[in-house]
Amino acid sequence: MALPPRCNACPVREASLCGSLGEDAAHALSRVMHRMRVPAGRVIYGAAERADTFAILISGVVKLVITKPDGRQQIVGLQFPSDFVGRPFLDGSNLSAEAATTLELCCCSGRAFENVMREHPIIERVLLKRIAADLDSARNWAFLLGRTTAQEKVASLLHLIAERMARSVVRGDRERPCALGLSLPLSRMEMAECLGLRLETVCRQMTQLKSRGVISTMGRRAFDVLDMEKLRNCAANATAMTVEECV
Repeated sequence: MALPPRCNACPVREASLCGSLGEDAAHALSRVMHRMRVPAGRVIYGAAERADTFAILISGVVKLVITKPDGRQQIVGLQFPSDFVGRPFLDGSNLSAEAATTLELCCCSGRAFENVMREHPIIERVLLKRIAADLDSARNWAFLLGRTTAQEKVASLLHLIAERMARSVVRGDRERPCALGLSLPLSRMEMAECLGLRLETVCRQMTQLKSRGVISTMGRRAFDVLDMEKLRNCAANATAMTVEECV
């Protein structure tokens, strides 16, 4: 049975949950999904309540936030196009999901998703693999926060954003895998909050990367990665190098 035109034209289908399903499961899931736009700043699901909508992120960035009873907040993760948004089977946690930018979602109710998942167990298996990958990413992020320098932290965050959001740009007859015309989904203050750094430290590290030709910035959010390899080196090797050596 053919998939709906919106599924065949979906820009993230191959990388998303749907792309790993068999034809029957993918078609069953497509019948309960619909597109929705969410403005920046809206909470998708809150810490105290169960998420009643699950979604595949088509465009935009979601930030995952833990809020303490005294009001302190920490950004503990980001979700990018093709990621699954929601927490099946859980009644609540201390985690909330908020639109960091305007989002386009392909979503359905939690009840409908869980019904389809029971009818097609492959969905549960594929989702479990993605959750395991997310857990590995969370462990890597914990290492980043606890065992790296300020330069590595800022460079790693920029590299993550660029790697997930950049598209290959055609230059003549060749493709250049470079992040061009990107928009930061987080403010400088949010980057500091995410990385456990002071705002001044984040701004200083951004300035250093810019002055050495690794990135360029335009205004508060727009940025380019001028050399992805140099940015990757700064993210991975700053403990063994000076800033000058890593570029």
